[in-house]
Amino acid sequence: MDKNKKGHFITEQEKSLAKIHELYDRVQGLDKSLEKLYPVTIAEEDTFYVFDLDASNTYKFVMEHPTPMPVPKGVMAAFPLDFYEMNPSAVVSKEVFNSVEGYVFIFHEFVHCYQWDNGESELKETLEIAQKAKKENDFMWEINYPFPYDDKKFMSETTQLNNHFKTRDYEQVLKYHRTMAKELSPMDYEYLIWQQWKEGFARYIENLIRAKLDLKLNSAPLESPFSRVSFYELGSKHIELLFATNSRLKGNIKDLFWEMLARQTRKSIPEKTV
Repeated sequence: MDKNKKGHFITEQEKSLAKIHELYDRVQGLDKSLEKLYPVTIAEEDTFYVFDLDASNTYKFVMEHPTPMPVPKGVMAAFPLDFYEMNPSAVVSKEVFNSVEGYVFIFHEFVHCYQWDNGESELKETLEIAQKAKKENDFMWEINYPFPYDDKKFMSETTQLNNHFKTRDYEQVLKYHRTMAKELSPMDYEYLIWQQWKEGFARYIENLIRAKLDLKLNSAPLESPFSRVSFYELGSKHIELLFATNSRLKGNIKDLFWEMLARQTRKSIPEKTV
C-alpha cells in the first residue's frame, strides 16, 4: 500500500472506530466484561494495522506489522499481539464496519480480550488437552481438535438439551454434563467445557448486547450436524442458567469455569480458585 493510500485507509478506519463509543455508551453496564475497550487490529493486504485508545480515549493508529500468514477477508478473532507487548486485541477486516452487527461482533471479540486479561492462560495450564497441545506445538487445537461430533450418545443427549433449555431445567443440564463426563474421554470433555466457557460466554454477552440494541439474537437450535460452533450456543444457554442459579458467578469468569468443569463432574477445585 503506497503512502497516500495508506494515509487514507488509516483515516477511514479511525472514523469507523469512533462509532464504537456510540454503542459502548449503551452497553457497557451490561456486564463486567464490558467495562473497558481494547485495541482493534485491522488486517489489510497482509498487514496488521493496530489502533488503540489514546489519552483522550479515542482510537488512533499506533503501528503496523506484517501478518504471519494471509488473513481471510471477513476475519473476526481476538488474541494477544506478540509484536505489541502481548496486548489482547480484536482482529478484524474493514468489512466489519459495514453494519451494526459487525460492531457487535467487535464487542464479542473484546469479551475474549477480557478473558485473556482475567486468567485464560492460567486456566489453560490446568487442562490435559492444552498441555498436550503445547508439547506438540499445536497452536490451533482450539479450532482443529477432533472432537467426536458424530458420536451417537453425544448427538442424542445434546439434541435433548433444546427442551431442557426451553424449560430452564438446570438439573437436566447438570445431568447432561455428568453423562458427557462419563461418556467422553477426559480430553474430549475438557474440550466441550473449554469451548462452552470461552465461546459460549462471548456468545452470551453478545446476545445481551443484541437484546439491548433491539437486534436479532445470535441463536440456533442444537441439532446435527454438530460442530465447534454448536458449543457457542450450548455454552451461552448453559451460562445463562448458571447465572440464574448462582448470581455469585457473575463477574468472576474463573469461578464460572470451575463451576462448569469441576463441580459438575464432582472433581476437586484447585485451592487458588476458591
